[in-house]
Amino acid sequence: MSINSILVIISVWSGVIIFFSAVVAPTVFKSLEEKEAGVFLRAFFPKYYNFGIFLGIAGLIYIFFMSYMDSLLLGLIAFMTILTISGKLMIPVINNARDAANEKSFKTYHLISVLMNVVTLILGLILLGIYI
Repeated sequence: MSINSILVIISVWSGVIIFFSAVVAPTVFKSLEEKEAGVFLRAFFPKYYNFGIFLGIAGLIYIFFMSYMDSLLLGLIAFMTILTISGKLMIPVINNARDAANEKSFKTYHLISVLMNVVTLILGLILLGIYI
């Protein structure tokens, strides 16, 4: 197995994050009322995070089957996967804050979630920059 397979995984992962941030989220909030947008996003986010977790685990599996072990690649993909798992675990916390009308907590948790996504994207882009 070659590093190209891992680079495809990282590219798809980074592309999904960019597509969600640049296309899906703005479209949802421009096209739907706040309540409808919330219903959509509550259905969407578990799938979004599951896909990222799948890609992260697939990348880690590929690394273990490569003929050489690259600690930078392993470490950053592992960290990206942990961030994605953490994002998924935050979904109920964010939803509960929204449902309780606790705007301060909602904004704090949402910001943390967004920052974890941004860090995941940046790490993916760094890996692509290093290995392509």
